[in-house]
Amino acid sequence: MNEREALDLLSFVVDRARSLGATSADALLIDSDDNVVGVRKGEVEKIQRTRSRGMGLRIFRGHSQAIVSTSDLDRSSLESLVRGAVAMAEETQPDPFSGLPGTGAGRVLPSPSLEIFEDPAPDISQEERIRLALETEKAAFAEDPRIRNSEGAEFQSTHLRSYLVNTDGFSGGSARSLYGLSCSVIARDGDSMERDYWYEQSHFYHRLPHPEEVGRHAGRRAISRLHPRRPKTTTCPVLFDAEVARSLVSHLIGALSGYSLYRNATYLKDRENSRVASTGVTIREDPLLPGGFGSRPFDGEGVVSKPKVIVEHGLLKTYLFDAYSGRKNGRSTTGNASRSLGDAPHVGVSNILVEPGGRSKDELLHEMKRGLYVTELIGFGVNAVTGDYSRGAFGFWVEDGEIQFPVSELTIAGNLDDMFQSIVEVGSDRRIRSSIASPSILLGSMRVGGNG
Repeated sequence: MNEREALDLLSFVVDRARSLGATSADALLIDSDDNVVGVRKGEVEKIQRTRSRGMGLRIFRGHSQAIVSTSDLDRSSLESLVRGAVAMAEETQPDPFSGLPGTGAGRVLPSPSLEIFEDPAPDISQEERIRLALETEKAAFAEDPRIRNSEGAEFQSTHLRSYLVNTDGFSGGSARSLYGLSCSVIARDGDSMERDYWYEQSHFYHRLPHPEEVGRHAGRRAISRLHPRRPKTTTCPVLFDAEVARSLVSHLIGALSGYSLYRNATYLKDRENSRVASTGVTIREDPLLPGGFGSRPFDGEGVVSKPKVIVEHGLLKTYLFDAYSGRKNGRSTTGNASRSLGDAPHVGVSNILVEPGGRSKDELLHEMKRGLYVTELIGFGVNAVTGDYSRGAFGFWVEDGEIQFPVSELTIAGNLDDMFQSIVEVGSDRRIRSSIASPSILLGSMRVGGNG
């Protein structure tokens, strides 16, 4: 289905909704094509292709709302769907905060400047997909003879188009493509056996790193974990590797949701324009970042995307709202609605970027002198209401600014408020590898639970 056909079909649906008694409505269409090839130990284990196309419809009668979805896009079927949704809305309890964002009319179409969609899509044969996965795994085994087993390697590709139309006059489309290589292997040396992985992804097929690079990096990571120790319980500085620092940032961002605010379910309530991190921390959201993995021209409610500063030199500058949570808090939407076909919008983000500092990870290790360098986190022991934080960790012990040996079976604990306030420095090693991008982050002190 091309852009014109999709927007015409959505316009038909919202116009019918209005004519049947809806006071307002919006309709979302998503068309996706997903391919996955998986191999393990040189054999093809998985070949999957999923093509899906569906529509989600929100109907409002005053402040009463109904949400329906379907994969049957025949116009006669959609006519019945709309009638049923309007009838459902008549039976729904009114909510004075529900409704469209009301941010004005306009049309927004996919922009090449975002650099997130490869059109036309390259013709990648099944044989080529299998070859890429096999070469990735082969490179991991070739990295070191101690790589003894594999959990597999995969090549994935996704092409997705989404379109949104509402009765306020908004119509828009967005498109993205994504290609990825990943590999997970197991190293063994004597009685020590450790697993690790690596992945790379790109919006453009020709920009995807070579399979050998991905596989060898997965192999090196697994080897580096062999013969871990469990140091004594202590309190010490902790350096979060850039890969795991993203999860730390995600906890703070999650605590800024408008839904958490009105439910009194966040430790950051009533903290706007106050300090929530050390002065060296600045966090932006940039939905228009070229090549960003969360880039989008508009949000899930048709609000045109704009960059914003969330934390500036440690000061909280804004919370994050969709239309509903904004109204519940007496605020306007910040353009942070995310949406699926069958559910109401919720607060989400596009590209979250932690501003890098001026020193490398190795320089931060030297600054730390003695402490824990974390490269993997396990478990979900984070309480957004209180900020209490406790997670399992794997990494490396550092003495005199140098990595000494791998460590495992550790627990790191603290409070998110204290942790962000105690950030000593952020590194210069930020890479855009997902929708949250952070450099390494050095914290002044955390409780590390180990052996005794």
